[in-house]
Amino acid sequence: MKASKLLWSVLILIIFRPASGYAQISQIEVSAKYNPLSKYLPPADSASKPGKASQSEFNVGALVNIHTRIDTATGRIRSLGSNIQARYTSFSRDGYNKEILPPELYALNVGFFYYSTINRKWAYNVFLNTAINSDFKEVDKNDAFLAGGAVFIRQFTPNFSLGVGAIVHNNLGGFMPWPALTVDWKMGGKFRLDIRTPDKSAGIAHYVGITYATSNKWNMSFAFQPEVLSYDVTTSNERKNRLMSFWQLPFTLSSTIRAGNFEIIPRVGFTALRRYAYGEKKVSEMFTEYPYHGLGTNLIYGIGFKYRPSIRAKNSR
Repeated sequence: MKASKLLWSVLILIIFRPASGYAQISQIEVSAKYNPLSKYLPPADSASKPGKASQSEFNVGALVNIHTRIDTATGRIRSLGSNIQARYTSFSRDGYNKEILPPELYALNVGFFYYSTINRKWAYNVFLNTAINSDFKEVDKNDAFLAGGAVFIRQFTPNFSLGVGAIVHNNLGGFMPWPALTVDWKMGGKFRLDIRTPDKSAGIAHYVGITYATSNKWNMSFAFQPEVLSYDVTTSNERKNRLMSFWQLPFTLSSTIRAGNFEIIPRVGFTALRRYAYGEKKVSEMFTEYPYHGLGTNLIYGIGFKYRPSIRAKNSR
């Protein structure tokens, strides 16, 4: 399977998703990232083995507003939406990495979320994500990954809100609980602290960023975006287990340039850590420690494009 097939599958979902009732696309995003050639890092207790790999990543996704209702009498907002994402990751491998790293990985995620205000100070967000993460060599139930949870949000001031909650996911085998936290803090008119844990992803992703903006047409952001994605991959002589857990700890500096409903987002940064291990998707193996392979610290180059069409909300009396 080529990357184009995965991207086309997401585009078909995006095109046909708004066909029902009130559904509207609220955002379309396409992005690409590249990590240059990096040294292979064997497990700590293993002999040194030569190897290198570069990493390319392509993402396409959309947010779909299925239905939004605003009660004009009480001001209450209720919104049902969906997020659709696809990711294609390829590795150019050399040396021992040819035996360890799969050449291609695919992730397709479809999520649903329901947001509702309770009163002027409180709101909640409930979400469910379903993902197929695989090398698509042997597809079965182990390629499916699920996550769901809820966050309760308190609006302390017009410039500061805090949300806390919990999620449950099976990215590492059996279902595990995980804390959830959101912070939106606008400071001094130009700075904004944004924390989203978890963030939208086919895995378990987090976002911690500070943004500086002098106008609504331009901003600069520095972000830390740790992420772990699990894939079901085929076994080989060096990969005895099917569950591949892939950790990334990137730091990025990005700039957003807006022109109407369009945004251009160039990025540069570095990945402090990339590790991958092969285990089993079984409850009994959840806490088993497997050898971690790695790729050396290296730069990140990226570019993203967003399109945000206008959204119409239905009022209720």
